[in-house]
Amino acid sequence: MTQHLTRKDMKRDDFASAVGKSVEYAESHARTLLLGLGAVALVAVLVLVGRIYLGNRAEKAGEALGHAMKVYQAPIDAAAAKPDDPKAPTFADSVARRTRAKDLFTAVRADYGSSDSAAVAGLYLAQIAAEEGKLDEARALWTEFVDDHPKNLLAAQARVNLFHLDRQQGKSEDLAQRLKSLLEQDEPGLPKDVLLFELATTQEELGKKQDALQSWRRLSEEYPESAYRGEAQQKVNALDPSRSGTLGGGIPGMGGGFPG
Repeated sequence: MTQHLTRKDMKRDDFASAVGKSVEYAESHARTLLLGLGAVALVAVLVLVGRIYLGNRAEKAGEALGHAMKVYQAPIDAAAAKPDDPKAPTFADSVARRTRAKDLFTAVRADYGSSDSAAVAGLYLAQIAAEEGKLDEARALWTEFVDDHPKNLLAAQARVNLFHLDRQQGKSEDLAQRLKSLLEQDEPGLPKDVLLFELATTQEELGKKQDALQSWRRLSEEYPESAYRGEAQQKVNALDPSRSGTLGGGIPGMGGGFPG
């Protein structure tokens, strides 16, 4: 069943009570239902009630997540902050905005722990933790999402954020080895041009210019349709001594921030 009760069908405040009464009735009249409808019909009734409940719960989780995201992206208005405005909140400063968003994302996780919305809220909490300098907390949340949702599109961004985190925490040598290993796999979890970009960036940070040059060149030559190809080609021109007169300095990498 793809449809579920809406506000027009039943007030949200009455929903939990209605479900509870349905289950209570089914339990107290189980014998009658079994005799009159048969076991299959009883199971169908209970499954229907369960799906209605889960559908409504997912909708409420999505609404809570949407509100938290609105707060996270709210504008700053020091002169006329309206943090409690449900439609267009504004905040006096970024700290107040981040604190409020953090509380809302945490509530989504606490209230709807098994939902997709709760999982996405965890990604925002990881981003906030990184902004606050709580890198171990950010790592735990990003890793949790990747482990629980390895094929989700957002897992790709979480993996990239973890690469950035490794570089920021001085784990570049180990990261370079892991990226090389991933590039040898048939299904590494990320497009290989992305992995090559991260490997070349890491090798440059380690001062391994020849290794970085090889990775940039491979990215440029093997993935001509990659969004990174232009930057890779400029890096090749900058790092290759034989091309020293072609272009000036190279373009810096993505830096130590977290793009997610």
